[in-house]
Amino acid sequence: MSSFFRSIGLSLDGGDFKAMNLKFVPLMFVVISTVRMWPSTALAKVLVDVVRSNVTEHVVHFALFYLFVIWYLLNWGYMITVTLTKPGGYPNSAPRAYTAEGAIYRVKCSIENTFESMVCFIIAVIICDKVADDNSQELIASWAVLVVLTRTIYPVFYIGDIDFLRTFSFALSMMSIHFMFLVSFFPEFQSFVKST
Repeated sequence: MSSFFRSIGLSLDGGDFKAMNLKFVPLMFVVISTVRMWPSTALAKVLVDVVRSNVTEHVVHFALFYLFVIWYLLNWGYMITVTLTKPGGYPNSAPRAYTAEGAIYRVKCSIENTFESMVCFIIAVIICDKVADDNSQELIASWAVLVVLTRTIYPVFYIGDIDFLRTFSFALSMMSIHFMFLVSFFPEFQSFVKST
């Protein structure tokens, strides 16, 4: 599938600065528009309601726990895969020194990226808990659900080497976190989001 996307020009791989920006700038426009409109979509409302009625009222905290579970499962999958495929098994004496190749390497990279983005999300959750007003909680909950969705499919795109969709998924999750910050610190930002 990755070769299909590359054959139709949907790749950020290997381009010079100008070629990459010709694709990246429109991608970011789509990402910002999607994140801005997301809270008003029926899917966002349904998913937030599903979490609230079946799991917990605290959607943002559930999203944080869910991201941890994704990271944890990716780690176990990586260790099991290395154990089964590497001669000598998993290198527990020096696990960071092991350099994998191919899909196993991409699994390791998706683990590292998931952890790194989880740090940003943790900071957003703490700030939203302390700073955001009651009017912005619904927006924050819907963006937390979008982070969960995008971070769930992100490893699939990363492991499958589908770089354009991986970048799109990553950008959606990070822009959602940015919007959470913005609506927490600047309550007037809500009118920008709600004007869709």
